[in-house]
Amino acid sequence: MSKIVFFDIDGTLFYSGIGIPESAKEGLRRLFANGHKAVMCTGRSKGMMPEDYFHMGFHGMILGAGAYVEYEGEVIHQELMSPQEVRTVIDWGREQGIGVILEGNKSGYYDSANHDDYYVEMVRRTQRDCETELRPLEEAYDIEKWTYHHLDPKRKHEIEEILGGGYIGTYHEPANSVEFLPRGVHKAKGIERILQHTGIEQKDTYAFGDSANDIDMIRYVSYGTAMGNAVPELLEAAEYVTERADQDGILLGLERFGLI
Repeated sequence: MSKIVFFDIDGTLFYSGIGIPESAKEGLRRLFANGHKAVMCTGRSKGMMPEDYFHMGFHGMILGAGAYVEYEGEVIHQELMSPQEVRTVIDWGREQGIGVILEGNKSGYYDSANHDDYYVEMVRRTQRDCETELRPLEEAYDIEKWTYHHLDPKRKHEIEEILGGGYIGTYHEPANSVEFLPRGVHKAKGIERILQHTGIEQKDTYAFGDSANDIDMIRYVSYGTAMGNAVPELLEAAEYVTERADQDGILLGLERFGLI
């Protein structure tokens, strides 16, 4: 009986500075060879993914932390911000002196007028890790989510209230950034949509993650695993823990479950 495995990207399948470890690629190849299913389950939007990721053999994609769900080439769910919401996010960020990166279906977008050193470094790092060129905010199109960089998390409620409670922010350390998603959108909801679409039973579900936005996913599947480099709150929430992403964590985790 084939199983289905959901993989976070950053800090899990991908590790900053080294990319996707060869051991993780080997694990995926063996997983596919054994007839199991694999789905990318990431906070990144489609426009923030290197083209190579779409040719690795994944059966599905949960992107934008659940705002976009695709399985075997069929889009089964997508949520987009309205143009007015995008405008409000940009304007409020600029008024407060906070750097914003919008994430969309086609690309990521940055504020070319913001020359703050911290923000410029975050843009550079994002482009390096995502292997993509961000476009100016003025070109923003089909936006699913956004991140404010250098936003005091105690203030995130201000923009949440301005947008009528339709979006919820999650604070990420050590980047000192707040990622905003539509209310009710999270990785577990994306997984639920794929299970409903495929008929795969929850008892056959596995997941690997490392950050705060993986907690719902790790708790939802039957075999939720935190990477050794995961944030403390995920390590506490996960029933299983594997080695660090840069120390063969994916390969070893798949082996322990008998998936490869």
